Amino acid sequence: MINYDSYIEQLISRLQKLVQIPSVYDEGTCSENAPFGEKVLVALNYMQEIAKEDNLNCTNYDNYAIAINYENKNERIDVVSHLDVVEPGNGWDDNPFSGAIIDNKMYGRGTQDMKTSALVTYTALKIIRDYQLPCKREVRIVFGSDEERTMDDIKHYISKAKEPTFAFTPDGMFPMSIGEKGALMWRLKGKIDTVIESLEAGVQCNVVSPIARATISGINYESAINKLIAEHNIEASVRVKNNKTSIEVKGKAAHASRPSEGHSATYDLLYLISKATEDALATNLHDVFNDHYGSGANMQMSIEPMGELTCNLGILRIDNGEIYGEVDARYPYGITSEELTARLQEVCAVKVSLDYDAIPILSDINNPFIQSLLNVYQKHTHDYSEPFISGGVTYSKVIKNCVAYGPGRIKMEILAHQANEYVLLDNMKELLMLYTEAILEVANVEVK
Repeated sequence: MINYDSYIEQLISRLQKLVQIPSVYDEGTCSENAPFGEKVLVALNYMQEIAKEDNLNCTNYDNYAIAINYENKNERIDVVSHLDVVEPGNGWDDNPFSGAIIDNKMYGRGTQDMKTSALVTYTALKIIRDYQLPCKREVRIVFGSDEERTMDDIKHYISKAKEPTFAFTPDGMFPMSIGEKGALMWRLKGKIDTVIESLEAGVQCNVVSPIARATISGINYESAINKLIAEHNIEASVRVKNNKTSIEVKGKAAHASRPSEGHSATYDLLYLISKATEDALATNLHDVFNDHYGSGANMQMSIEPMGELTCNLGILRIDNGEIYGEVDARYPYGITSEELTARLQEVCAVKVSLDYDAIPILSDINNPFIQSLLNVYQKHTHDYSEPFISGGVTYSKVIKNCVAYGPGRIKMEILAHQANEYVLLDNMKELLMLYTEAILEVANVEVK
């Protein structure tokens, strides 16, 4: 009988230390030794130190990823997590990297996405080793370091380690994401005459913008903008100095694949500028992007089984007429990224380039590995919900035969990429038990 309780205190302690590492991509400290920046490397090194402390074998793949394994077999199961996190953004009640524990909740960027899963699945492997539980296949707990941007980390790992027999990533919702919408990123670039002297909005392409600021030149627009703020209940402030009007707008961050959970400060800012000044650029960008479902660019659609397209202008910068933007879109089977790009370019006032495209994926629900994961979930929860299609992007996009499996529940508060992200510590034992059994099941499942 496994004594799961004996692992919980150490798991929480290690999680708190991992959350306190601000492992955000940092271009300024990228190097050959730290391909995604020094802060992300600190998190990777921390997990290597834990593996060494626990006498588990750990392989480093050029500081792109590490793999901690049990057994050495011809076939391999990978459980893949990422240690990088998105920018914390604004609106936190406390330091977003504090790891503070209040009312049995641990707060911090990455507690949900996805450092808790990383530590829980690692601890599950440790339990399997400690109890010498038999596995017909090698089990690897893999930690990447650039999932939130390019996934070049795991692409590099797969190029070295080759594809596993099966993999899952605990980076989604239960019971399972059986498929994922396509995910693309457009860049916007151009130079246009505009009253906007400077504008800075958003924190990351795949995050609904929580903050946006702009300075516009010319006549005093303060009165007109304040009237619009009051009429539309926009959270914003305006000040005038030296014949320039500065505006700051606050929104609510959310994951770009679930835009209805947030509120874009960028769209509110563009609306205020458009209506107060009749500026052509602000009007165009607002009209094209203000609907998160793409109606402004003739992209609104819902195609079964994947559902609606979503679109998010995550980053926007304007400086003396030079425009730069990043747009995230999640799209279903039935249309291509090239078709969508053409539709957007037709209405957008600046040049649109398709810089990233991960096509939609869909797994076979009858796959014996998938069935074994579903059986474990149903056994532990008595929840027989059907697997679903996700708008998110996980490592399933770059690993063959990979699905997203938990740890979220449909009725829990999802705060990935949002302020005051937290994890319930009461859930730790249940998750540890579930993932330990799930790993054992896929490591031993019979395949005909």
